[in-house]
Amino acid sequence: MHILILSCNTGGGHNSAAAALEEAITDLGHQCSVINALEFLPKATSELLSRGHNFLYRHTPWLFGVGYRFEEKYQSAMIYDQNAKGAGPLLKVLQERKPDAVICVHVFSAMMMTELRRNYGVKLPCWFVATDYTCSPGVGELDMDGFCIPHKDLTEEFIAGGVPAEKIIPTGIPVRKIFSLDFPQQQARQMLGLEHHRRVVVLACGSMGAGPMRDTARCIQSLLAENDKLVAICGSNKRLRKQLEEDFWYQSHQVQVLGFTDQMSLYMHAADLLITKAGGLTTAEALEAEVPVLYLDAVPGCETHNLDFMADRGFCLAASCDEDLQPVLMGIQSGAIDLDTMIQRRRGNFPRHAAETIARLACGAAPSAE
Repeated sequence: MHILILSCNTGGGHNSAAAALEEAITDLGHQCSVINALEFLPKATSELLSRGHNFLYRHTPWLFGVGYRFEEKYQSAMIYDQNAKGAGPLLKVLQERKPDAVICVHVFSAMMMTELRRNYGVKLPCWFVATDYTCSPGVGELDMDGFCIPHKDLTEEFIAGGVPAEKIIPTGIPVRKIFSLDFPQQQARQMLGLEHHRRVVVLACGSMGAGPMRDTARCIQSLLAENDKLVAICGSNKRLRKQLEEDFWYQSHQVQVLGFTDQMSLYMHAADLLITKAGGLTTAEALEAEVPVLYLDAVPGCETHNLDFMADRGFCLAASCDEDLQPVLMGIQSGAIDLDTMIQRRRGNFPRHAAETIARLACGAAPSAE
């Protein structure tokens, strides 16, 4: 059986979800391929969506938030119409590869499949996977066989957004199984060369190093005890990495600066605290790794919904600015804020092994499934 996953190169989260699903489908003994759905759009449109998203996300997150809130209030047909242009090229790929089912991990690719199902006669089973703790604009307009959502408490929001109740499955957000391993903290620290530190704080704001990481790193470092360690992970943001290396070159015993790393699961397992922006995939990975989380309100829009969902239920801490961050960190250091209680509160509240669950749904729905 062959399952096609349609991702979208607008940040690293959707591709991470696609990778997790590919891993799960392969583990079940089926074939799988992942395609960036933006490839099906005209080149100028594709570059505008990808580069424009990345630029706004990294350099002007407030403007990204304005656009997202506008689309929430005044949904237009323009986004669907633009993505519908990819339906023809996508159809050719479906005819060539002949997948048994399709999984969409981004609303743009799901819009292309919706166009094929409505106007091209395509009958392939197709599933949409939500990667944020909210019903994003446009999801209610999709024609899918099922909608895999992050949490049962979001069911009413998705129904209100136009999704049929009978098509909603609270599967959780798919993450790679390495995040779910029961990895002892000390072992993870030894593998990363961090075993001699009393407390390890990891600062990471997504694959692009978005948000006010430089100021936040300074604030964290000022509160570290002598034997504590801050690991700042900058992702693909080379400029930020250079700035932080210059800021902390004389404090390398306390601050380690990294660029992109493929060992994020180890860093989560090694950390006493993860300070990050409220990305959906990062949230799901942190839940699986059982690391305490302190969110920065770095990128408004869907991530504000993620932050609110988690913070309102006591599943994470949050700070809107460095002035808020400092007392929270001091409360953690003093023991006034109990991180263990946060972890206990999460247990049993979130679906586990989402990637495997979604993989089995898609494979079971495929016409050729045995």
